[in-house]
Amino acid sequence: MAYDPGVPSRFRRRAVGIVVACVFVGAGASALSNGIRGGAVVSDVAVRGEAFQATDTVPPPPGCERVVVIGDSLMDNSGPWLRAELAAAGYDYHVDAQPSRRIPERIRAPYSGVRAARAVRATFGEADCWMVALGSNDLVYGGGVVTDANGMVDEMLAAVTPGASVWWVNVNYHRDPRTGFDFVRATEMFNRVVDERAAADPNLQVIDWYTLSEANLDWFFDPVHVDRTGSIVRAEFTVSALPPAPN
Repeated sequence: MAYDPGVPSRFRRRAVGIVVACVFVGAGASALSNGIRGGAVVSDVAVRGEAFQATDTVPPPPGCERVVVIGDSLMDNSGPWLRAELAAAGYDYHVDAQPSRRIPERIRAPYSGVRAARAVRATFGEADCWMVALGSNDLVYGGGVVTDANGMVDEMLAAVTPGASVWWVNVNYHRDPRTGFDFVRATEMFNRVVDERAAADPNLQVIDWYTLSEANLDWFFDPVHVDRTGSIVRAEFTVSALPPAPN
């Protein structure tokens, strides 16, 4: 899908009415600066870098240099505007968005977020900033169960560049009349897990798509997907959460 030049490259944040302020704190930025552009040799088990405690005083890094986005159909639908926003912000970026994508490694490629992250590291190379927009397709497979959701988050965070900062886009899945599964409750539980993990990990931030999209229910054309307007705003909203690219 090609980028539509008729859409302004920067949707005005004031129209959204929500300001996202992310404090970018992490221990791995300096370690990444020397080797971030090289292709990675990814082991079977990736290890997340050591995180500082919340009480540590660390000067914030200058911003995101290289950004990787791993997403599902929602990010795929936002793809043209997402890429335009990332380019306009000056990032060296890579977007890998696949409809029906879930998180676990046990899912075959290209439908596994873990496998996608490892593949990006082996080709595009390492990145100091990662955006993860996954979870919607995992709700019915245990994503609404606290222990299972934590395991999924663990697995995904272990697949990204060690020491990188991660922004996780939370989910919003409404009741689906075709099934008796409680997507609303599962959404609440999955988002709660991501919130709790972010509160305990200075390298993890949450992009609150749930609140924004709940305030704009007219965007939805099914229980989870949004229309063109929602996709454009989603692209702007998520990229605006990242710290600026270095000058």
